[in-house]
Amino acid sequence: MREVLIKVRPLAGVLMAGVLLLGVAACGGGGEEAAAPAGEPAAAAGGGEAAGGGEMAVDTADLEMGNPSAAALREGSATVTGTVTYSGAVPTLPPIQMAADPACQAKHDGPVYSDVLVLGDGNTMGNIFVHVKSGLPEKDWGVPAKPAVIDQNGCQYQPHVVGVMKGQALAFLNQDNLLHNVHGLPVANREFNLGMPPTRATAEAPDLTTPEPMFPIKCDVHPWMQSYAAVLTDPYFEVTSADGAFTLDHLPPGTYEIEAWHERLGTQTQTVTVGDGETVSADFVFTRPSA
Repeated sequence: MREVLIKVRPLAGVLMAGVLLLGVAACGGGGEEAAAPAGEPAAAAGGGEAAGGGEMAVDTADLEMGNPSAAALREGSATVTGTVTYSGAVPTLPPIQMAADPACQAKHDGPVYSDVLVLGDGNTMGNIFVHVKSGLPEKDWGVPAKPAVIDQNGCQYQPHVVGVMKGQALAFLNQDNLLHNVHGLPVANREFNLGMPPTRATAEAPDLTTPEPMFPIKCDVHPWMQSYAAVLTDPYFEVTSADGAFTLDHLPPGTYEIEAWHERLGTQTQTVTVGDGETVSADFVFTRPSA
């Protein structure tokens, strides 16, 4: 399925109110910037870092974006599959203004648009985090051997949304060869702020050992850069591409609450029951809120 980014232009009046509801997420979030934890220095441009983290001890050639290795820990024969779509008038969001850093702007041949709303053919939705919210048996699902990975490429975070299992490493790459910093703002886990100058190609967040819903990760250098991460105890999660499709396979038979999350449109849940070897569907439709 061909991926399509929504091309946008500024709006005014009532439609602009709708645009603001979906809002392009800024690196600084438009509010006060969170401070480093007490007693810890802020990240320095020369590569210092707050709240732990460090150079990765893995071969970057062995890394894949996102977290594909988590699915290998699934155990079972049942499957829940579905598609996430968007209903209603599509807002037109303004292009990202990268002119403040000409080096970022030079990495693109044309306008760049926010990942806050990524639609495919038929208004299928990308960047939707789908996971099993409840119903799984109580057990230790293990920890993936490879880290979850977010790249900084074209002065954007790729992927925009990622799931991490409790105790799994969360790694960051800097393929831009520019100054970035990675400022994670978890609540249950430890805040981190990793300086990534051009000479630092890899870094790793401090241990994420407590389950936590989605928290933002931003760049204090480039205010348009933002991504999201969640910490889970199980491997049953997936992030949709622009085709909107997801598959939670190798589930134990049972009754599950499936949750779909979008950064501006909130969450939706469905309850499904699936037997041994069966496949059931759980489609989600997100609607733009009223102005």
